[in-house]
Amino acid sequence: MMKLRILAVALCAALVAPVSAQAAEPTYPNRQINIVVPSTPGGVVDFTARLFQPTLTETLGQSVVIDNRPGGGGHLAGALVAKAPADGYTVFCSAGSILVSGVYPNLPYEPMVDMVPVARITAGGFLLLVPHNSPFKTLDDLVSYGQAHPGKLFYGSSSVGNSTHIGAEMLSHMTGMAATHVPYKGNMQALTDLVGGRINFMLDSRPSALPLIKAGELRALAVTSPQRAVDFPDLPAIAERVPGYQIEGWTGFFVRRGTEPAVIQRLAAALEKGVQEQRVVEGLRSVGSVQAFLGPREAASYMAQDHERMAKTVKETGIVAN
Repeated sequence: MMKLRILAVALCAALVAPVSAQAAEPTYPNRQINIVVPSTPGGVVDFTARLFQPTLTETLGQSVVIDNRPGGGGHLAGALVAKAPADGYTVFCSAGSILVSGVYPNLPYEPMVDMVPVARITAGGFLLLVPHNSPFKTLDDLVSYGQAHPGKLFYGSSSVGNSTHIGAEMLSHMTGMAATHVPYKGNMQALTDLVGGRINFMLDSRPSALPLIKAGELRALAVTSPQRAVDFPDLPAIAERVPGYQIEGWTGFFVRRGTEPAVIQRLAAALEKGVQEQRVVEGLRSVGSVQAFLGPREAASYMAQDHERMAKTVKETGIVAN
């Protein structure tokens, strides 16, 4: 009888031990979280990451550190996250175009395979801009001229393969304008040449475009979002003239694929709490960003659609970033 009792106790201990051990494992997070940003301090993406830093620290109960890793069109940072352990302690805050555009060949990782979104934080269309004295008063004027004079229009962008470059090329390709791309080493250089009439048009975000519009040096003809913008209700969406056209700048947080769904949901919940804070809303507005939160599942669907649109243009027009 004693032996049977000892055996029963041993069996119970064996059955309970794994559960106890599992319950004793520390839950996420139990140490510092690093947010990798693919740019130097001061840019919009870096600003966004730092805007959420206090909320993440408070909500998750761990220190959150911003790790700036510029270079390689953002892919040095992307590769770092893609090769980090899939445990939620290395998070990527980035503009979506870095992952979805397919512009960079021979990367050391596959952005759409190795990364999954935690959340989309902001999204918004760009403005289609022309010089203040441009003969093109409307979107139709620009498109009609380009169709009648293929290759005679020139547009600029701050680099090869970013959203504004692909968006302008998408417009050119879908309308048959065959406009010529003029790449610059920075956004201000492109805007300076646009103001001076050395290029005919470009796409740009609100923060840098609005001061020049208000000063009367640039004119906006349209917005690139699928619908008209609330702050520019009189400007048509390009999609009204070119069905199916859409390009948006968006920012999100990502982790390596294989990260536990519960960890992703924990991060997403903290970010969703952040976008509801007045401090965050006002901060995003100050840099021209529009709050547009999507959770993991919805963000993944949006990301796939964005990839389909951008990759199609990249493939059909042969855009390649060196």
